[in-house]
Amino acid sequence: MTKQLLTRPALGTGLLLMIPMVMTLVDRAKAPGEGWHWSPMDFVIMGALLFAAGLAYELISRRLKTPAQRWLAGLGILVIVVLVWVELAVGALSQLFAYLFA
Repeated sequence: MTKQLLTRPALGTGLLLMIPMVMTLVDRAKAPGEGWHWSPMDFVIMGALLFAAGLAYELISRRLKTPAQRWLAGLGILVIVVLVWVELAVGALSQLFAYLFA
């Protein structure tokens, strides 16, 4: 893998993780359950998820020819990231499937 291939996903991941880091620092005096309280493991997991998504987009978009195909690939990856994030945050998909198939 080239250095350029890893640079954009790494920078994007770092910049996106600055949002919860700042909010966690701002809300550190609030009670648990109120505000942002990310643990170090939350940052590791979300960093891995965001970096993997960015790297997947970089690898996939290199093979696609039109901007429309790149947009669809990006949208598909974004949907997958959001679904994984929601599941990790509150278990929404597990609860939905349990409700639908119970």
